[in-house]
Amino acid sequence: MEYAEGWNIDEYCAVHRLGIAERLGLFLQICDAVQYAHRNLLVHRDLKPENIRVTVEGRVKLLDFGLAKLLRPELAAEGLLTEGTVGTPCYSSPEQLCAAPITTASDVYSLGVVLYELLTTQTPFPCKGVPRAEIARNVCEVNPPSMSEAVPESAAAAFNGANLRQMRQSLQGDLRSEERRV
Repeated sequence: MEYAEGWNIDEYCAVHRLGIAERLGLFLQICDAVQYAHRNLLVHRDLKPENIRVTVEGRVKLLDFGLAKLLRPELAAEGLLTEGTVGTPCYSSPEQLCAAPITTASDVYSLGVVLYELLTTQTPFPCKGVPRAEIARNVCEVNPPSMSEAVPESAAAAFNGANLRQMRQSLQGDLRSEERRV
């Protein structure tokens, strides 16, 4: 496996104090990598900042396919039946947490959690020290706060000293990058 020198994506964003547009640009690179895997019927099943590296050149590398599963073409529409739950609970989709059939939609859910964290500096629900069952209940039954509501006051420093009010306004409604709509 290729060694990807650099930072985990959340660390890279913090160290370089990236703004929203720059974070969205990195996120689009993640989406391209996941799309490539999905086109090849591969479901990652453990997308999280620790498995997404940003190189010194600013290129995203998707790592750790240890939990990935290949969908058999004849089962792709039905999902992949798994034995037990897999993945990091905080980033896992409801079907992963409930040991339901997994499809590429599970990775799309995890991408949403990663995006939420990149833009608010926190996950949609608390995870550290929280039992897996409570995380599963939150993910399956509770609507998380909108990103604009979730941005903590401490986030402004992480976004190159951005104005908190402006950040919250930027996270309302649709997110757009200069290249394409997200």
